[in-house]
Amino acid sequence: MKKEYLPLLANVAAQILFGLGYFFTRMGMQVIDQDSIKLLSFRFSLAAVALSLLILLRVKKVHYKDGSIWLIFLCGLFNPLISQVLEVTSTSYAPTSQIYMYNSLLPIVMILLSAVINHEYPTKKQLLFSCVTVLGVFIARLTDTRTTSMTPVGLTLIIACIIAVSINRALVRRATASFGAFEIVYLTTWMGAIGFTTASLSQHVLAGAPLLEFFAPLQNHHFVISILYLGFGAACVAFLLMTYASANLPYAVYSSTCTISTVVGILAGVLLLRETFQVQEIVGTAVILIGIIGVSFFYDKKDANGNRFNLDNAIRGSTKRVSSS
Repeated sequence: MKKEYLPLLANVAAQILFGLGYFFTRMGMQVIDQDSIKLLSFRFSLAAVALSLLILLRVKKVHYKDGSIWLIFLCGLFNPLISQVLEVTSTSYAPTSQIYMYNSLLPIVMILLSAVINHEYPTKKQLLFSCVTVLGVFIARLTDTRTTSMTPVGLTLIIACIIAVSINRALVRRATASFGAFEIVYLTTWMGAIGFTTASLSQHVLAGAPLLEFFAPLQNHHFVISILYLGFGAACVAFLLMTYASANLPYAVYSSTCTISTVVGILAGVLLLRETFQVQEIVGTAVILIGIIGVSFFYDKKDANGNRFNLDNAIRGSTKRVSSS
């Protein structure tokens, strides 16, 4: 297999894992009465421990002496601390299929925010297909929300989550100039573990509940399955694969392939959760995906080398090795 295809395949695999994430999120949330912070606490704590074991076993190494570590903390603020709360909470106010339909807008928002934050500008054809994607969302919104169980709160949470994730991914792309994928994911995962666990335990203690009751959900096999998937599959494997892809793919290609999670998520909602998906939503989703595919094919050829931040880092690294020798 050619090496240049590995980042693309990595992002495809990551998006498939993310696509099934809402199914397992709903499974876990039903056990703990929709307590999103508690679910995130268990999820990221498990992921943080798993990543730490890789370091203890010397499978992976981290180095934070060089580079702007504040940038990773900024990445962690938007994801997981902000976006994950919005994402998990939205499952209580909107059907999975519609959450993923609106998440189809993520690549467009990512491209626009990357232009503002990283000065990676879209082409005219990309802007045209971005308008096609917006048209798809408009068509999908023609559906009567009373028949789909979408609520105004759910829609607000989804849109806010898309913005938070887009900012995070633009910042992660910039952070690859100084840090590797594992270093970024490791620190942001621990931020989530500490932040969500502190908040959830504080809430539990203030409610006057015994400490042992905090771990009671672990006696439910549905909750354990949910946490194992979300902690290992999504928080560890998927984030590592996605961060690696971000460091090596042209941004338009990277962002457009993120829509794979949309297709997987919609199928999971309809087939596994028996959610309704009306004709207008099907047409709207198809138009959205046409726009995203167009963005993917008409990326800037000058950016064909992938992430220019990561490329600059590689050049600096090779220069240091030459000078030291």
